[in-house]
Amino acid sequence: MAPPTPRRFGKALVATVLCAVAVSGCGGPPQPERPQPRAVARPDATEVGWIQLAIAMDVQARHLLLLAPERSGDREVQHWASEVAAGRDTELTRLRALLSRRGVPDDNPHEGHDMPGMADARELRALRTARGRPFDRLLRSALREHLEQARRLAVAVQKADVGADVRRTALDAAASASDALRRMPPP
Repeated sequence: MAPPTPRRFGKALVATVLCAVAVSGCGGPPQPERPQPRAVARPDATEVGWIQLAIAMDVQARHLLLLAPERSGDREVQHWASEVAAGRDTELTRLRALLSRRGVPDDNPHEGHDMPGMADARELRALRTARGRPFDRLLRSALREHLEQARRLAVAVQKADVGADVRRTALDAAASASDALRRMPPP
């Protein structure tokens, strides 16, 4: 192959520039902008799944905690349950706001499910009928399971590819669950 001459080099340069102009769309008159179809943002399944599960778990935990004033015979358990219930209220408000911002209805797809972190039907019956120390024992057991599972799920969702608002809420939820476990009155 012969070495490039200035003339061959010039032709190659012009061809390269013309290709670049044609590819970039700058080679002709400006084209009118066509409106792009608006993509409907679908909510992230991981985010929505965690939010819905956390709501279902918190609703049930709150219900159990609100039994403490009339069923527990221990003022320390009653006070702890009241504080944890207030924390569930705050968390539920944040979780429902996240769900609303994603355009997802606030229904409970987990209602009636037997899942880790949620009391099953037998436990619920026992909690609704027990009083005094038996109630306190059942409440501690159910809430320990709830808080440990809530913390595990919140830590896991923080590692997923989720929005910053979900990540912050999960971080706070994990901290709240850890704090409630730490402050749980001893038997």
